[in-house]
Amino acid sequence: MDVITTHLNADFDGLASMVAARKLYPGAALVLPGGAQETVRSFLAVHDLGVTRLKDLDLAQVTRLILVDTQDPERIGPLKDLCAKSEIEVHCYDHHEARADEASDMGKAFQARVGLRVVEPVGATTTLLIEQLQARHLPLTPFEATVLALGLYEETGSLMFISTTPRDLDAAASVLRAGADLNVVSDTLRRPLDPDEVALLNDLLRSSETYYLEGRKVLVASSAYDRYRGDLAGLVHKLAELEGLDAVVAAFAMEDKVQVIGRSRRPEIDVSWIAREFGGGGHAVAAAASVKGKTLVEVRERIVQLLTERYRPTLLAKDVMTKPVQSIGMDATIAETETRLTKYGVNVLPVLDGKERYRGLISREIVQKALFHGLADAPVEQFMQPDAYTAAPDTPFHEIQTRMIEQNQRFVPILSGGKVVGVITRTDLLRALHEDILAGARPKAKDAETAGPGATLRRNVAGMLEAKLPSRLVALLKQAGELADRLDVSAYVVGGFVRDLLLGIENLDVDLVIEGDGIAFARALARENSGRVKAHERFGTAVVIWPDGFKVDVATARTEYYEYPTALPTVERSSIKKDLYRRDFTINTLAIRLNSRSFGQLIDFYGGQRDLKEKTIRVLHGLSFVEDPTRVFRAIRFEVRFGFHIGKETLALIKGAVKMDLFHRLSGHRLLDELKLLFSEREPRRAVSRMAELDLLRFIHPKLSWSPRLDELLAGVEEALDWYRLLYLDRPMHSWLVCMMALLDVLPGRAVSDLLKRFPFTEQEAEKLKAARFALRGLLRRLAKQPPPRPAETMRLLTGLADETLIFIMAKDKSESVKRQVSAYLTTYRHVKPSLTGRDLQAMGLKPGPLYRKILDALLDARLNGEVNTEAEERELAKRLAGCS
Repeated sequence: MDVITTHLNADFDGLASMVAARKLYPGAALVLPGGAQETVRSFLAVHDLGVTRLKDLDLAQVTRLILVDTQDPERIGPLKDLCAKSEIEVHCYDHHEARADEASDMGKAFQARVGLRVVEPVGATTTLLIEQLQARHLPLTPFEATVLALGLYEETGSLMFISTTPRDLDAAASVLRAGADLNVVSDTLRRPLDPDEVALLNDLLRSSETYYLEGRKVLVASSAYDRYRGDLAGLVHKLAELEGLDAVVAAFAMEDKVQVIGRSRRPEIDVSWIAREFGGGGHAVAAAASVKGKTLVEVRERIVQLLTERYRPTLLAKDVMTKPVQSIGMDATIAETETRLTKYGVNVLPVLDGKERYRGLISREIVQKALFHGLADAPVEQFMQPDAYTAAPDTPFHEIQTRMIEQNQRFVPILSGGKVVGVITRTDLLRALHEDILAGARPKAKDAETAGPGATLRRNVAGMLEAKLPSRLVALLKQAGELADRLDVSAYVVGGFVRDLLLGIENLDVDLVIEGDGIAFARALARENSGRVKAHERFGTAVVIWPDGFKVDVATARTEYYEYPTALPTVERSSIKKDLYRRDFTINTLAIRLNSRSFGQLIDFYGGQRDLKEKTIRVLHGLSFVEDPTRVFRAIRFEVRFGFHIGKETLALIKGAVKMDLFHRLSGHRLLDELKLLFSEREPRRAVSRMAELDLLRFIHPKLSWSPRLDELLAGVEEALDWYRLLYLDRPMHSWLVCMMALLDVLPGRAVSDLLKRFPFTEQEAEKLKAARFALRGLLRRLAKQPPPRPAETMRLLTGLADETLIFIMAKDKSESVKRQVSAYLTTYRHVKPSLTGRDLQAMGLKPGPLYRKILDALLDARLNGEVNTEAEERELAKRLAGCS
């Protein structure tokens, strides 16, 4: 009996080649060795190609095996045993040349005895079979031609892949002449995606996590991409069709809601009940819901919670294990074993016999003891642990967890057929025990050196830290990580420091968060650096101050809750994930792990990296502004500073908070603190304009509103401040105060008094504001008169005014003459002094008294007005003034 087969997880090229081969081998049985791609399975469910089920095949009756689209017996599943029988004739058809350095041992032996081998570099194996049919003048039915076209078009990307050859085009022409139906081909194969679909799918995949539930793989994804206007359900269906996935639940942030769409390929995973939990509906394999009043983060967290509450998370050893595995032979010496342990940086090695079968374990501890006793040349077989617990790939992880803990075993070999196919270490155990992994987060390639506390946490930025930070700061972060190791806690640098690092902005304000006792950690760090600590026991925070004044903030990882809207939070010790969740925006939820074994690992639970890339300000939950309305001003501040935009759902939450009038409940102190920070940004005009758009100016004062006059005034403030910053790079300037002066300038006098009462300005700040609002009018008239005042008069008018007031004058007055006078005062006039002093006047024989002040003032005026330029000229003037007295 002839059997035609292809590789595991067959594609259309393999299936089409099998159909064509049956024309060459009449009566042969078509057998799929194990699985097929989804599109192939769907096609076979509709079209009967006479495929024989593997379990119905009598292997003893097989006399000839025909392989198509593969040459490796390791890729044909249970049928590989036929390849070992010399009495069975083997023929191969394939379009990929087998590489000897990549073939398995069995594959190399197998190739030597293949009877007929047709392997040529064309775009598809189907092409080779079509050529064989043409050479023998074997006709095709239209349906057969359509099946062959499916294989040819899929494998060549509709004849557009660079691997396509002229022979593939000839083959395509042949099947078209035979009646291939391209409508069926087009409907069966996936259509090309447009750029917006690709972008949205990419965003979904980047945000996705795969949960292993009841042995099924369920993908949870979310996206705030707002440019796609097509069928969201269709895209979710495409995700559901990805190889190996059993269900997909996706959440999309819309303008005023979050859309939830579920698709399932397995009845065991019913997505309709999830939709019903959100007020939607559908059936087991397709459902949807629209959610209002919740953020994207909240909806996604709820989806995960629902899934893991209903379906038991199931992890098997193969989902957790690390592979490939370093090992050592039984006849290796202790010295050779020590070298291998050190070379690969591991602490345990499986010991294998000559046939690569597992025999036991050897640990670094045993090796070091053997070396201590002078046994370097002894074989490792004498010291290995032969009775250690082992597991199989399908062993439930919870069973392995229990045995590792009960037997205090840090390294469990995973065996298949007596051979080591992976290992589970203590690091893998800790990773899997983390709540996200227990919930089934997708396993990836395991790296014991960079394993961290979350399934989405795979990026390491240690190189970025080294490249962008001062060496002193890098050394400090590494020191903190090493100290955390010794104290058996986890240490992270968090917040704005991490955000700005990823944005390429310098920020040397270090905030550390400790999963453990943050104050104890701060004290230990201070001792190591001869520093001192200022602790705040109530909040679990501390500041470490170095001898040179350098500071680092340290906090205990904590969660918080609010007794009532706008209240200060109550905090409790918690995990890093909970600590990050309490923060204001996703871009501020990023953290970097500092512990030595995972130094530089980026922690991103809530999509902060995505929002940084998309330049979006997004809150984490729907009550964010209710709990702390000051976050609205921070959102505007980040918009202005980074050129970001507030996300649609966050914008809707801000508008809701404004309607609730929550800002009136804020104390003047808290609101003023936020306004100072907001108005200190480089573009205060944008900040105030944005506040006006969001109807926030009335919370500063009900009479305050946006107007062309305010717009023009703030534009002048920005211009004057930019000029000042260029002039005085290091001179302190309260730029927020200048902006506040502009706001007060457009308010009625009584409103100004009310505002000054509400906000706790310092006495000095209040005086500056009142002077700018009430005392400048007469001053500006005198500065603007024609002809302009001489320099000495300008000096007398402006002396004593704060720099903020002077900058406001430049912003307020449109006269270039006034601007020049203020500019001259700031840059020149106030630095001018007479050459002569009181002592010089005394040396000239003048009697001390009020005359001195009169003469020195007159000398200064003369200097400013250019009437005297040298000390000699000053002396002459002083003598004349003294003679006139």
